[in-house]
Amino acid sequence: MIKNYLTLALKVLRRKPFYTFISLFGISFTLMILMLITSMGDALFGANRPMSDVNRMVFLPMLERYTEFYDTLYAVDTIVMDDGTLRYDSTETLEPNGSMNNSNGQMSFSFLDKNLRGLSDVESYTFVSNSSFTDAYLDGRKVTMSTSYVDASYWEVFDFRFLHGLPFGVDDVAEANKVAVITERIADSYFGEMNPGIIGREMILGNETFRVVGIVERPLKDDDTIAGDIFLPLTTIDARQYANTETYGPFQAVFKATSAAKRESIKQQLTFLAENFVIPPDADYEHIRLYAGTATENFAANLMQESDASKAKLLLFVPLITLLVLFLALPLINLINLNVSRVFERKSEIAVRKAFGAESRDILYQFIFENLVLTFIGGFIGLVLAYLIIQYVNANDLIGIVRLSFSGKIFFYFILVILLFGLLSGILPAYRMSRTTIATALR
Repeated sequence: MIKNYLTLALKVLRRKPFYTFISLFGISFTLMILMLITSMGDALFGANRPMSDVNRMVFLPMLERYTEFYDTLYAVDTIVMDDGTLRYDSTETLEPNGSMNNSNGQMSFSFLDKNLRGLSDVESYTFVSNSSFTDAYLDGRKVTMSTSYVDASYWEVFDFRFLHGLPFGVDDVAEANKVAVITERIADSYFGEMNPGIIGREMILGNETFRVVGIVERPLKDDDTIAGDIFLPLTTIDARQYANTETYGPFQAVFKATSAAKRESIKQQLTFLAENFVIPPDADYEHIRLYAGTATENFAANLMQESDASKAKLLLFVPLITLLVLFLALPLINLINLNVSRVFERKSEIAVRKAFGAESRDILYQFIFENLVLTFIGGFIGLVLAYLIIQYVNANDLIGIVRLSFSGKIFFYFILVILLFGLLSGILPAYRMSRTTIATALR
């Protein structure tokens, strides 16, 4: 039966080449765009190296210092005394007037070191400074590198794939050893090659010489906690920044919870710490606020410039989901209309088949199968086009450090979308035609 359905479906597609071309173009283009969107979403939010445990991570990118301003509100109470005289009592209260003086920024290592160690429900954590760029010179060539200063636990929180060598350890950080972990891109740019022989070689960074101990695979995500070109022990950062005792500095923190459900516990602990943090009396601000969130919340907050993570997610994803639904609905409706027209032209065929004993479900299965064949052909074309575009985008770094993925997981999602698209666009016209009576069809 399946073989007969397939043979008939292919013959029907060859019957009207122009209609088939229009249908395949609409399907392949739509599914190609969906594939690219899915790949982009997976690159930005998926659990990929070096953030395989992103669903357990809490990011603390910045701290806010602020002073609230208050208005004095007066209330007068009138009391009638026993002798009939009136007595007036006045009270005053301080109420926030909605204005404040505030300042936002990353945190100092001193603040993180003194206050953010020892949180419960934390499996591992790291302090990272990623706001530096370093120029290196080799054979007259200048190579500009985004530099991250990290601690030894950085390699526990983030599971970078080491192509060669190993990460630096606790002793390297404690002794401020001049060691470096670099990405494959920097290995190729600086040394002109990428092979195990680079391990142990030296790099001149500024006025200092560092020894390469590891080479990592370039990350997919454009997240500033992992987007460095070169990773150095945080104790090798400028001594003034490392010894700074103010709350502000060049560092941020990342916590990996024991489970995804424990992320809220970590955020609540950070909120409690901020609410009870004692500001020195001579400070310019009275309170602090810690903006902790998941990777998705931080992405939305940065993109929408909104400090409230929940509100930022709504502002970002509600319009995106609405646009995606509309994008899917329009070609789906067009394809349904095309299928209705195509099936309507085959009423006489349906009548003859029913006259020879075909049942309604046979007609229904036949047209659904034909539409699935059409959709899978269009999906395959869309898949090839999406693959070629992904390779081109990644090879030319058209979207910065972000590299679109073409994984088995993405392919599985793509197959589900094709199946759903084929069923939705084919089941309505197929059902209508399967209910057609012989007499109606013959007239």
